[in-house]
Amino acid sequence: MIDLALPSDLQVTIFLIVISLIISFVVFLRNKLLAIIIFSVLSNASLLLNIDSEMFYFNNIEWLQYFSIFVWPVINIILIGRYLWKKFKN
Repeated sequence: MIDLALPSDLQVTIFLIVISLIISFVVFLRNKLLAIIIFSVLSNASLLLNIDSEMFYFNNIEWLQYFSIFVWPVINIILIGRYLWKKFKN
């Protein structure tokens, strides 16, 4: 029999990503770029909450840990800067 139970850290992370997806979908109906920013920031935050857990090593996704620490925040800053540039340009 195969045990399909996910580790609790991974369950929490997936739950938070689903919540951020729902929130960004609601915002998407009004502003597409803001919805992308909200989803990106909240998803990154949900991964950063569990950054020191063993879920990255257990599931063999160490690259995602490094990506969410070093690359993803830079992407978020660029997205926020682009949003603010468009908002204050008009």
